Parts: sequence; C-alpha cells; structure tokens
Amino acid sequence: MKKLFFLFILSLNSFLSFAQANDSVKVYRVGIFANLYLDSSFIGTNYKFTHQMPKHILPGLDFVQGALMAVDSLKTDSNLEVKIYDLRSADQNLNTLWANKSFDSLDLMIAAVSGNEYRMMADIALQKKIPFVSATLPNDGAVTNNPYTVIVNSTLPVHCEAIYNFIMRNNPAANILYVRKKGIQEDRLQTYFNNYNKGSNSSQVLKWKNITLTDSFTVADLRTSLDSERVNLVICGSLDESFGLRLATTANSLSKKYAFELFGMPTWDALKDLAKPEFNELSIFYSTTFFNTGTVKWTNFTKTFTDFTYGRPSDLAYRGYELSWHFIGLLLKHDDEVMQNLNDPSFRSFTEFNFRPNFNATSGKPDYYENKRIYILKRSNGLISRMN
Repeated sequence: MKKLFFLFILSLNSFLSFAQANDSVKVYRVGIFANLYLDSSFIGTNYKFTHQMPKHILPGLDFVQGALMAVDSLKTDSNLEVKIYDLRSADQNLNTLWANKSFDSLDLMIAAVSGNEYRMMADIALQKKIPFVSATLPNDGAVTNNPYTVIVNSTLPVHCEAIYNFIMRNNPAANILYVRKKGIQEDRLQTYFNNYNKGSNSSQVLKWKNITLTDSFTVADLRTSLDSERVNLVICGSLDESFGLRLATTANSLSKKYAFELFGMPTWDALKDLAKPEFNELSIFYSTTFFNTGTVKWTNFTKTFTDFTYGRPSDLAYRGYELSWHFIGLLLKHDDEVMQNLNDPSFRSFTEFNFRPNFNATSGKPDYYENKRIYILKRSNGLISRMN
C-alpha cells in the first residue's frame, strides 16, 4: 500500500530528532509541522487501515516525506536537528507544545497549516522571534506587524495584480470583459482589480466591460458583449469552479466565430475538466505560485520519492521538499539572518521565489513577508506553457 512503510517508520520516529553530530559548531533546530493523524491511524504499532489509506492522511504525509528527503539531501557539517510535529497528536497540538516550551529551542518553523493553527503559529513566531514559513495557506489570516511570518502560497490580491499586469503588458487593446457573478467573494475580487486599474491618466489603465451573470447564464448572455474583429479577453472574476467551467464552456462554443483569451483564477490549476480535448483550441490562462519546471532535480526527486513510497508525489511532496531545502539551507548559511536573506537563490530547487514585505500602513513595519513570484500559465492544444 502506498507509503505504508514510511507511515510506520514515522509513527516510531516522530518524537526523535534527525541530527548530524558535531560538537564544535552551533546546533540548528528546525520544526516541521503538519497534520498526520498518527494517533488515529495506529493502535500501538499496528496500522489500523489494513486495506486502505484514508485520503485525509495523504496531504500531511506527502509534505513531511518531501521535507525529510530534503533534510537527507542537505550535505553539511553543521549540527542539524529536525523534528516532525503531528499537530493532530494528543501531545503535539500547539497548546501542548507551548505549555511544554517546545518552541523555546527552535530556530525555524516550516508548516503546512491553516485556520487557527496558522494564526497561533504566527503569534508564536512573533513572540519567540522564530522565522515561520507558511507553506500552503494562500491567506494572511489577518496577521499584522509580524516580520517573522513568511507566506509562500501567495494571497489572492497578489495573483490578481500579476494577472492585471500581464494583460496590461501583453494585450491592453483587446476587447476586455470582466465577467463575474453576484457574491461577497466576487465583490472582493473586483475591488482588487479596480484598485490596480488606477493610473495617473487614461492611457495607463485597462478599459473593460463589467458583466454580471447568473449561475445559469447562456451563450446569448455573453455573445452580446463580444467583438468579432478583436480578441475578446475574458477575465473570470469568481473563484466558483462551476461558474468558471461554465464560462470556459460558453467561450469554447463561440470560439469558431470569436477569438478568445480566457483568464481564470489560481483555482483553475485544479480544474481537471479544462484538460479535456474539447478545450484544446481555446487559449486559457491562469496564475499559480508553483510550476513544474521539468528540471533534472525535479525528475530525480520524483523517482526517489516513487522508489521509496511506491506512490507518485503530490504537489505537497514537492512543496515540502523545496521549502525545507530552501529555508533550512538559508538557516545553515545565514544563521539568525534568515529573514534578511529570503531571496538568496543558493538553495533554489523547483520554483522561483520573490519574497517581499507587506508593510503596515500605520506602523510602517512589515505585517509579513510574501512570495510575489506568480507564474502565468497558458493551456492550449493540450499543452501547458509558462508565459512569464
């Protein structure tokens, strides 16, 4: 069964440190935090799920496996201790770890967390002055004045800005349609785009038509705003995947007569229906913070992961590997100046990063650091291409 051997080993070793002993140098201590559900998966050392592995276990397990592969790959003479924390374990939840002063000795925290756990870890990072790398949450969680929090999976405003800038650079003269449905989330999305579309003169802004449709809109509802003599650049102003797929299907049905460039949100990366052959002739664009570069390192990681776990790595496995490789490498190289060297490319593996502070308008201090490197991808003719 996929990853069963590793899960068993992890259940025995999740409280141990991975170390390289060298008494002559400083010991660097790193915590990897994820939801592994080991308590509910084992009775003693016996695995409960004989014929299956519950899906809720796999994301955290892939993330941690990738992280441990990075630790194993870091060839260094420095003392390094890495500990895995299962936040779904009775004695490793954040409240218990805080009470036990487990954070006092850490130099770096890398976590695949969300919700209250993200906010608690950001607070702990600020109090203890420990760099905290939020690996997966595309949200700032209302964290403010916290120069120790690093958001890797960029927030929605950053994605919207990247899409806007890409259109401004590449096709500002198109017949641009901003298409949305009614909703609070859609209102927020449109506010982001409107804020970016404020130039000092009319030549520095995009001119688009705002179109609000229902969930059951028809071809006729979109066709009235199209131009047969120009490219119709359609921005989907909604994260609703059903609405986005309906928009893509509608544009596709009109593509024999009208030229389209269809721009979706980062959620379109997971819209598998868009990979169907019927969409091959439609130019579909969307943003992402993570892109398979096809490098030798990527290929080697995939093979090593598969050989060890008997399963293919998910995006979280790659993310666990590259973030652990990058940030632990920075810690070993820069000691307590990791936050001043977030963009040091020495330990880049798969993805380019561009970490920048989001400054607080009142205090002038960073609320957090965020990855501003957004990839614009194009899906066309069955292929996905990087456009920037």
